[in-house]
Parts: sequence; structure tokens; C-alpha cells
Amino acid sequence: METETVTSAKVTQDETLLIRRILDGQTALYRQLAGRYAGQVLRMVARLVPSPQEAEEVTQDTLLEAYQSLARYDAQKASFQTWLLRIAYHMALKHYRQHRKHVATVDMEQQWLDAIPDAEADALLDDTTAHRVALMEKAIDQLKPDDQMLLNLYYFDNRSVRDIACITDHEEPYLHSRLQWIRKKLAIIIKTLESNEER
Repeated sequence: METETVTSAKVTQDETLLIRRILDGQTALYRQLAGRYAGQVLRMVARLVPSPQEAEEVTQDTLLEAYQSLARYDAQKASFQTWLLRIAYHMALKHYRQHRKHVATVDMEQQWLDAIPDAEADALLDDTTAHRVALMEKAIDQLKPDDQMLLNLYYFDNRSVRDIACITDHEEPYLHSRLQWIRKKLAIIIKTLESNEER
């Protein structure tokens, strides 16, 4: 853990120096800096922009926006990677809202969510049998895109709630409760899918 912290601090220091050189006129170095994270940006964008061509365009727009905003980057608030993903998240969300087609998502009454205990939801979602994983994938597809993104950032990208708060502009307490709410919602969808299979 200590090694990771030292490595992270060194990366931040190196990037801060690189950014300073870019802002001082060595603009060609931006390609090197952006290249480190272009793949991560594309993966994030693709979660909300399924068309590969459009995802690539939004990724390029994100990298351009980051370049144009580079003077406003504050290394004290977030790593360059997190700051860049924040721009990507908002640009992908904006693109999604402008171009979205109707996708069937599941709306749930709060009382249904309150009725399922946290432990039961956790047990359902922690089951990694092939059948349950297949149901989980179907259930995730029925979530709203921004909930899918939160789920991906936290569970699949292993991002801290602090990083996610920076990326999404949400407060940490809200994210903690939202993530638990999403887990409960997934559990209910999985139970419903299982029930439908038994009919």
C-alpha cells in the first residue's frame, strides 16, 4: 500500500512538471500526457456512447477540452487521470442525453427497495455462479445509464468513492447511499428474472 502511495505521488509530480512544460509552450508534450489515459477515456465514454465511431469522437473532444482547460487543472484537488475522467464523464453524459434512443429501464417503488434487507441484496449479488452472473448482466442493462456508470466506476474500475465524487460532481455520502440503492435495485431485478424463468 505504501509503495502504491509513493508511486502515485511520483506520477502526480511527474505529470505536474509535464503540464507545466506544456503550459510554458512545449505543446507537443500534450500528446504524450493524453496518450497515457486515452484508452481509459475511450472505455468510459463507450459505456454511454455505444457507437464506436461516436465514442471515438467524444474521446477526441474530451482530450481537446482537457488541453484547452489545462491551465485550470489543480493537482491538489485530483490526479490528472481523475480530472480527465471527470471531463470524459460529463461529455459522454451530455452526448448520451442529446442522442439517446428510448431504452427500457426499470423504475421501482421506494417501498420495494426498503423491503429487501442489505444482507439479502449483498448475498444475491455476491453469487458468482455462471447463471447468476448472466442474470446480473441482464439486470445491469435495465439500469439507467448514469447508474450503470456509477456501478462500473466503483465495482469494475475499483475507483474510490472520493474519486467518483470528483468525476461525477456528487457528494460522497450521496454516492454511498446511491451505490447501496443500486445494489438493492439489481437484487430485485435478478429475483424478478429468476421468478420469470420458473414460470
